[in-house]
Amino acid sequence: NRKLAAATAKILIDFLPIGFIDLSGKEITEFYFKLLDSDKLSSSTKHNTHYAVKYLCEFKGWPFDYKMPKVHRVRRKNIEMEDVKKLLHAITNQNHKILILTHLYTGLRPSELLNLKLEDLDLERGLLEIRNTKTYRDRSIPLHQTLLSGLKDYLSHRDEHTDYLFQSKGQQSKVSLDAYRGMLEKYSKAANIKKVTPYSLRHTFATLFVENSGDILILKKIMGHSDIHTSEAYIHDNPRMIQKGYDKAQISWGD
Repeated sequence: NRKLAAATAKILIDFLPIGFIDLSGKEITEFYFKLLDSDKLSSSTKHNTHYAVKYLCEFKGWPFDYKMPKVHRVRRKNIEMEDVKKLLHAITNQNHKILILTHLYTGLRPSELLNLKLEDLDLERGLLEIRNTKTYRDRSIPLHQTLLSGLKDYLSHRDEHTDYLFQSKGQQSKVSLDAYRGMLEKYSKAANIKKVTPYSLRHTFATLFVENSGDILILKKIMGHSDIHTSEAYIHDNPRMIQKGYDKAQISWGD
């Protein structure tokens, strides 16, 4: 049987029925198909339930040869430029501002951003070293001159309480993901814009990169994608890029 990480197994268990361990193979299969027929559940829930039932059946030694249900793809949500400006204008804490600017200028995964340490910042070469990544591949990201200047200023008055680049309020540890989400929600309300999330900042970086004619292979490297198709989605799912391509390819049938 395929081994699952403890965290993954814990998540998948939530998609199984109560008392699943005592159910028969037939009962589990009936539960699965009843769930697939439901119009009240999202495609992602059905997708995750498929995996949960599949691994349970493997564990029990029961056959399960059904195809995985398709997942409805939701277009990634980025932030409009005007809203980004409003968000930045609403930030009152300069430490929060440099954190958010770092995210906007690098497009890091939220976990990568919050796990940055002082040793990952190379001010002389203007690079960020991203280590222990989701794809198990370290990478270097260039720093925009504006961000580089901002980070130098931030470091000049930063208290040395932890090795993490961005410290928590008590300065004893890194900023947590929950704290970061709360920070963005607070400033979104202050700016009177739709709620900004950590991942929407990552998507905003990628969207603006391709809209400004950035090379898709370079974007793949910066974002740390293992598959080029993930990077290409920022083109295919972008209405402005589709409009631009449409306008460029159209023949005029005027008089």
